[in-house]
Amino acid sequence: MLWYKAWLETRSRFLTCLATLTIFCAVFVSHAQGLIRPGWTADYNRLLFVTQQFLVIMWILAVVLLGMGGIVREKAIGTSSLTLSLPVSRARLLAVRVGTGVLEAIALGVVPWTIIFLVSFLSGAPILISQVVFYVMLLLGGGLTYFAMAVLVSSLIEGEYTAPAVAFGIVLLTAIIFDAWLRPFNLWRMVTGDFYVDRHTYLLSGHFPWRGTLASVSGAAVMLLASIRVIQRRDF
Repeated sequence: MLWYKAWLETRSRFLTCLATLTIFCAVFVSHAQGLIRPGWTADYNRLLFVTQQFLVIMWILAVVLLGMGGIVREKAIGTSSLTLSLPVSRARLLAVRVGTGVLEAIALGVVPWTIIFLVSFLSGAPILISQVVFYVMLLLGGGLTYFAMAVLVSSLIEGEYTAPAVAFGIVLLTAIIFDAWLRPFNLWRMVTGDFYVDRHTYLLSGHFPWRGTLASVSGAAVMLLASIRVIQRRDF
């Protein structure tokens, strides 16, 4: 019942975002392929790299929206009493909400890249499954931090529009600050693959950044645990 409730609350946002990302990737890659001469493998690899840049922007916007909601939002609109009357703890309510959001975020990363692979494969383009997997793992391994940040913000701030505005502001501000002064630790560049692409072949090369991914996932876990503590102590 809780999972179904969480699905109903996020269904419209998730399906809208999934359709938008999937259609964009299919149309963008299909159209761009017509501009690339046969045999220009490096140019096609560059197309995939550019596609990841656009996909990351839209994916982060989508997962931030998925992270919004929950009991705090319900309190703001006056519907939290029904949720709080359910015979479950606040921690479980948030855990189910987070679990649903994580599954939806994974789908938002996997489905568009699956479509890109199918469009490329059917057109005879030189796409490598290893490159697709690399891009997806970068997106999900590092990007889920943004989802966790959105959940934490929505647990601290009430308001239909205030919480998303703050979350989007944090995404933009951290990207600027890290790019200016802490570039080697810039999560955005890690997720886009900017640190790992060969500028001659435009293939992602080298070993997968397991340490960076672990640090990102650990940061996400800390923010989610903090969200649970905030919800448990909050007066509704």
